[in-house]
Amino acid sequence: MIRKAYTALFMNDCYTQQILIDRYNLYKQSYLSVVNYKQLGIPIRQQNPPEDITENIAKFIIRNYENDDSCVWCKGVGLKGDLHSSIYDIAMPIEVKSFTSNGPSQFGPNKKFGVLYFLDMREWLPNDNMKLWKVKLNSNSPEFKGIRMNKKQSHQDQCDEGRRPHISWDNLYPQIKDHCELVYNGTFGNIFK
Repeated sequence: MIRKAYTALFMNDCYTQQILIDRYNLYKQSYLSVVNYKQLGIPIRQQNPPEDITENIAKFIIRNYENDDSCVWCKGVGLKGDLHSSIYDIAMPIEVKSFTSNGPSQFGPNKKFGVLYFLDMREWLPNDNMKLWKVKLNSNSPEFKGIRMNKKQSHQDQCDEGRRPHISWDNLYPQIKDHCELVYNGTFGNIFK
């Protein structure tokens, strides 16, 4: 019965491979046009990749490289969170963070998740390379709550103050590397196998 419910969710996720390819190519075209304007001295700030693109890149990598065909995009099936899988409790969705620079990722003080993925897109241009890291910690784990956001405060300290903790991957990874697994390292086209 439960498997049938997840099959129904999977079937309702209409964010297909072709939609992701189209959206990715449109974003790439927009990004490159801003690069051209910047070369003319026009101070336009680059936009981060839209969440539908990054979350669905992670979804297809999870489906194809972790063999989890129950992984769906939450917004595509009417659930809260980024991604959902039958592996995790429905109240603890999959959280996806992506980054194209060394700037910080941020976490909502009340955000709950069952597992965390980081999509490293720092080399998506010009090298067409991205990495997906799986962090085998959930929002309730002592290791996650104890992450040092700065010299004085942990993740939990900042959450207790109602703040949105910020940390870059380069500062986070050394603290959690024993809980990390590189799931994917390759091109956009190869996420579909």
